[in-house]
Amino acid sequence: MTKQEFIKKFEAESLNIGEYMMILDKISDAPLVLGCAYDQGVWKVYETRERGGHFIIKELDNENDAFDYFYQIVLSQHNRTNN
Repeated sequence: MTKQEFIKKFEAESLNIGEYMMILDKISDAPLVLGCAYDQGVWKVYETRERGGHFIIKELDNENDAFDYFYQIVLSQHNRTNN
């Protein structure tokens, strides 16, 4: 799915990712971020911990694959937060 499709799906399903915030336009080192951003020619799905600093979970070549993968990460976090 595209970034816009992901945003619509995230909002429509009222997904709750707990204390994490989501950043979709850049890679951030802020604490507790789940993100997906286009950086240096690839889509990077990443996470940061409480003390900041990011790590790349996966790099993908196209937007659809990146947001399909990122959706699974967000859904997993939603399930952990709400069960």
